[in-house]
Amino acid sequence: MLLIFSKHDLHLLFNQFHNSFFDSFFYYATFLGDGIASVLVVIMFLAVKYRYALIIALSNLISALITQTLKHTIFEDVVRPKKFFEGIQDLYFVPGVENYMYNSFPSGHTTSAFALYFSLALLTKNKWIELLLFIIALTVAYSRIYLSQHFFSDVYAGSLVGMLTTILVYFVVRNWKKEWMERSLIDSFK
Repeated sequence: MLLIFSKHDLHLLFNQFHNSFFDSFFYYATFLGDGIASVLVVIMFLAVKYRYALIIALSNLISALITQTLKHTIFEDVVRPKKFFEGIQDLYFVPGVENYMYNSFPSGHTTSAFALYFSLALLTKNKWIELLLFIIALTVAYSRIYLSQHFFSDVYAGSLVGMLTTILVYFVVRNWKKEWMERSLIDSFK
């Protein structure tokens, strides 16, 4: 889509499709890409296996550091849709959502969502669960566009940072031969 449309035209295309159900749905769906969701999943996986918790935690932490560094250094002047279209084009904004103006590229929520749900997908053997996790990550990514917090290019870049970081972390941590990584918090109480 980025090859066919400019990021601005693409955002205007997406911005024309709204209704009250999806306003509410995407308002809440975006929280699935919040860092708090990742922290809760890491805590839960500490009870399953330390290796899994470490993969999820490092994937999220490293990808967040990369994204936040990019947002606040190289791409600090990249504005969000609200600022970009200010005085040029009226956008639809979901009521009750505070739309930010700066630090648009790449999308942090999307980075977090793809790091979290892709790391979970790598840890499961069930293809249906993998598909569900991918759909959740895509939903978070689209929520950022729907809420006019980001452009499509922002979420695309965020998804790449999240996935590439997760792949690297997964292969590194998977190959660490540490006995303690196979235990969990539950093992401590046995």
